[in-house]
Amino acid sequence: MEGMTFTNRNHFPQLAPYNGNVEFEVISYSDRRKHDGKNQALHFFLDDYRFRDAIWCNLDYTTYSIRDYDYYFTPDLSLWVDLPTDFCNKENIYRTRFVGAYWQLCGYNVIPTASWGNADSFKYCYEGLPENSIIAVGGMGHHHCRAAESLWHYALQELERQKRPTLILIYGDEEDLSFLSTPMKFIPCFISKRLRNGK
Repeated sequence: MEGMTFTNRNHFPQLAPYNGNVEFEVISYSDRRKHDGKNQALHFFLDDYRFRDAIWCNLDYTTYSIRDYDYYFTPDLSLWVDLPTDFCNKENIYRTRFVGAYWQLCGYNVIPTASWGNADSFKYCYEGLPENSIIAVGGMGHHHCRAAESLWHYALQELERQKRPTLILIYGDEEDLSFLSTPMKFIPCFISKRLRNGK
C-alpha cells in the first residue's frame, strides 16, 4: 500500500511511534456504538471473533464507522504458545500491524499494541512495533499458573529491551512490575470496572 513501510525480516508493516495523550477513557470495540468517541480510545482486548472479520475483511467500512473516536489501539489478535509452526502467529502479527499502519495513514491517533506467543516468538513478535513509543499490552489471563505469569514477565522484559518504550499501557489489574524500568500505566479491564461499580 502506498505510504506504508515494511520491516526487512518478515515484511511486517512498520508502525510509527505514538507519544501523545493517554488520559482518555478506554472503550471496547464491542461497545463502540454506545459512546461518542470524544477523548476515548477504542480497544480490541477481546476474543478475536468479536472484531477479526470487521477489521480484516471489511477494513474500509470499519475504519469509516469508527472515525469519531479520538484514539485507537491496534487490534490484539491472538498469538498461541503451542502451535507446531509460526505461520498463524506471524499472520496475525501482520494483520494487526497492517490495520494499525493503515489507520495511521488515515490520520488516526494509533497506539501500538504488543502481544506474543511462547518464548520462541520473541524473535519476531515485536517486529514492526516502533522504538521509543508508548506501547500497550493486554494484562489479563496470565495469573492462572506460574508458567504463564513467568512468560508474561519475560515478555515485558523483552519488549523493554527490544523497543525501549516510553510508557507501557497495561490493560488489566495493577500488579507489581518493579523489575521493569519503563514507566507504566494500568487501565482497569471491563470486568474489574463492573465489579468495582457493582454492575
